[in-house]
Amino acid sequence: MKVVLGTTILSSLVALDGDGTTTYIITVSAMLPLYIRLGMNPLILTCVSMMAFGVMNILPWGGPTARAISALKLDANEVFLPLVPVMLGGILWVLFTAYVLGKKERKRLGVLDIDMSQHFLAQEQLAVAVESDLKRPGFIWFNLLLTLSLIVALIMGILPLSVLFIMAFALALLVNYPNLDIQKKVLSTHADSVVIVVALIFASGVFTGILSGTHMVDEMANSLISIIPEQLGSSFALITAITSLPLTYVMANDPYYFGVVPIIAKTAAAYGVDPVEIARASVLGQPIHAMSPLIASTHLLVGMAKVDFGEHQKFILKWAIGTCAVMIIVALLTGAISL
Repeated sequence: MKVVLGTTILSSLVALDGDGTTTYIITVSAMLPLYIRLGMNPLILTCVSMMAFGVMNILPWGGPTARAISALKLDANEVFLPLVPVMLGGILWVLFTAYVLGKKERKRLGVLDIDMSQHFLAQEQLAVAVESDLKRPGFIWFNLLLTLSLIVALIMGILPLSVLFIMAFALALLVNYPNLDIQKKVLSTHADSVVIVVALIFASGVFTGILSGTHMVDEMANSLISIIPEQLGSSFALITAITSLPLTYVMANDPYYFGVVPIIAKTAAAYGVDPVEIARASVLGQPIHAMSPLIASTHLLVGMAKVDFGEHQKFILKWAIGTCAVMIIVALLTGAISL
């Protein structure tokens, strides 16, 4: 249970930089060995990590809120500050989820008496299996300093994420493996996962371009608005919050926030609903959006944790919907959106 709660807290803290890739890389790298060593279900790791990121992604420097503010030409503080209690409610739900899942794992596994001698033996066997020309024990402090510097730079946002990773990777490769043949061997060991993620990013871009370029997004938004009864016009903020769950799952952020949300806000304004409420409501589906197969970091998470994508989706769905429900309820209670 403590491990699962620790995973949630770690994910929430790392997600302060607003990037899913960074959150998953750091969280999974740190926590997955513990899950494997204790025999815990890695689906729990992917579940709580993604839920925590889904809540923290509402931060104003994250993609969704920034896009909503830009699309509707609103003030950042006006949109975000009323969402702070909503985020707190979401994080509390994620911690509750972690507690429940952790208790279930504790009940399933019981009290573990770990034989550390076997652990060290396994580590020794693993070390022997690793090719000696890839070991770099003499560079441990350089690699640690480089990793910490990268994390600080990511959080501070000194340069774009991709630029920072490319620079750090190139520096690590040149210092640790100056030999070109060994560099090729290191690159080949990671080629499979890299190619898949890059292909996914291109596929996501193509899909987003088709939705936007053919104006399908506009038609989807108009169709949605047309089926909403006129007497529910004053509840457009709540309707936007609820519909953001499925819409942000099947759409990337750009077509939703720059295509759908402005149309909804314009229609809602005719019923006296402030556009700022539409902006707040539109980000409440982010815990579901984080599950979307259109997001490359989602595939990175399940790939690093070595779990099946479909199994992960089935495992997290009800908990993610619960997170959205809690956030919507808190938003209504605090007045962030009106009923």
